[in-house]
Amino acid sequence: MRALLAILSVLLFGTIGLSLIEGWTGWQSLYFTLITITTVGYGDMGLSEEGQKFTTVILVLGIATTTYAFGQLVQAAIAYQLDWRFRMQKRADMLSGHSIVCGAGRCGRAAGEKLREEGHDIVVIDVDTHHLDWCRENNVPFILGCATDDDALRNAGIERARGVICATDSDAENIMICLTSRELNSEILVVSRANQQESIRKLQRAGASHVIAPALDSGRELACSLVRPHVSRFLRASHDAESRFRLISVPIEEGSPAIGLTTRLLGEREPHVVFVAIQKPGGEMEIRPIADDPLESGDLLIVLGDPEVVGRLTEWTGCGEGVGA
Repeated sequence: MRALLAILSVLLFGTIGLSLIEGWTGWQSLYFTLITITTVGYGDMGLSEEGQKFTTVILVLGIATTTYAFGQLVQAAIAYQLDWRFRMQKRADMLSGHSIVCGAGRCGRAAGEKLREEGHDIVVIDVDTHHLDWCRENNVPFILGCATDDDALRNAGIERARGVICATDSDAENIMICLTSRELNSEILVVSRANQQESIRKLQRAGASHVIAPALDSGRELACSLVRPHVSRFLRASHDAESRFRLISVPIEEGSPAIGLTTRLLGEREPHVVFVAIQKPGGEMEIRPIADDPLESGDLLIVLGDPEVVGRLTEWTGCGEGVGA
């Protein structure tokens, strides 16, 4: 605002001065002042000696004012950049138990949309400012930087996060993100994208809890849709937010009121829930769990049912959330 006022003041000063000295009309005086300030130089239009002296003053003032205005514009742009970074960092610092999405390309955005659809908080890390337009449009906190850097992950709250999704287009970067995430938070759940089949094992060795290969998985999904279309449709529907049923995993954590109970008793509490499988800590997944076996801390139940019912069950077990199976 001050820069604009300064420029207008020089224009007004020059217009009035030339009108008085040369006897020009207001438009002629304004026009000559403009071409003088901008150093276009269309000619002196027959200036008198007094007019030449006055124009020299206008030229000096114009250059000084435009330089000042340009400096103010650059300063405002830098301040804006620092301001939104500060606001994004402040929002990320307030989160706990959130998920970090590394890479805001098509894969990362799809993962972020699904997490938000499930009610989870996310923070996005990306080095490409164009990829972050989706974050601005959807009011998602983001960190501008490379997700392989310790500082970027720390700024995203890696120590407080529940999980990390490595969704960049580079397997090498995803491997580095896995290693760095494991170093900063050894207990965090790390899910990574693999673009090449040979990278799957490397990502697992780097610390990825789960590795998804979109090309391979989409090929298998296509084959399954052809061979077993009804099963494929059922599994896709279980992940749909608007579906009448949901297939989720329910962790039995330390202190849960479900510890010591059996699936038979849980079934009596929630008769509309189907207990699909149970996984013991470090063991194989058991399909159709034995109804009279007591649940223990660390068990993972896979259940199927109405979203409201399974949500009520997860809240009652004490974990307060269900993780999509």
